[in-house]
Amino acid sequence: MKQQVKDYFYFSKSEQKGVIALVVLLLMFLGVRFYLLDYDPKHEFEKVDLTALQFEIDSIESVLSLAHEKEFRRRYQKSVLEVEDFDPNELSGEKWMEFGLSERQTKTLLNYKIKIGGFDSKVEVKKVFVISDKLYAQLEPHILLPEFSPKKKSAFKKWEKKKYAKSSRVYLKVDINTADTAALKKLYGIGEVLAERIVKRREELGGFISKDQLHEIYGLKEETLIKLDTQLLLVSLEIRKLNINSATKEELKAHPYLYWKQANGIVNYRKQHGKYRDIDDLKKTLLINDSIFEKVKPYIEL
Repeated sequence: MKQQVKDYFYFSKSEQKGVIALVVLLLMFLGVRFYLLDYDPKHEFEKVDLTALQFEIDSIESVLSLAHEKEFRRRYQKSVLEVEDFDPNELSGEKWMEFGLSERQTKTLLNYKIKIGGFDSKVEVKKVFVISDKLYAQLEPHILLPEFSPKKKSAFKKWEKKKYAKSSRVYLKVDINTADTAALKKLYGIGEVLAERIVKRREELGGFISKDQLHEIYGLKEETLIKLDTQLLLVSLEIRKLNINSATKEELKAHPYLYWKQANGIVNYRKQHGKYRDIDDLKKTLLINDSIFEKVKPYIEL
């Protein structure tokens, strides 16, 4: 009762401004009347003027009274809710807003309900921070849920991680110098086409001397090689070599690191200067620069 009386005498900012204006107007009216009637009897208000002024004052009083009554009714009715029994899991956003929540608060409440998988007790409803203690006290007797959860439930179970027993996974390891296409196809990212290209490249080279040479194979992606790095081994290093003192132009040209002009130059130099005495003499041949020499060196012999 005390709170209702207090609310009745509460004035909003707009009402306070109206009251101040009314007081100022009354003071001005009294001052003018006192001055004109008491100190200057020669001047008297005309009755029609006083009537008009009184009408304006009554109008202002009426508007302020109506606004104040409307504000009081809004505050009082909002504080006393007419609530029927309800399940908060089935309540719409519009209904929550009728209880006094804003649109943003209602959205927060509904999102929280989804995250926890729905309310299963009054305690969980009370935990929603957008519901004030005063509002909860009015809603609590009408909530069709038990006081406490019937079973312990993890919050935000929608994103709760399931625990699985970790299985020990065995990764296949292959020697790229001996593996056939069937073994290579068992590796991640290696299909039949890539497996055949790897074997063909190995045969053309005479064997791999480094895993980096796999980057030269068309279609074999960098990310695939990174993932397979620990599975690719170089155990066998038996390299087939070309004898530069006896190999024909066709045999030399068949090597991936030599072209026809380079193969022809190696043979012509041998014809003109005799057999090669040192592997480094190959750099004296036209078109064999340092880069090509370093690549082909592991595959040649005297």
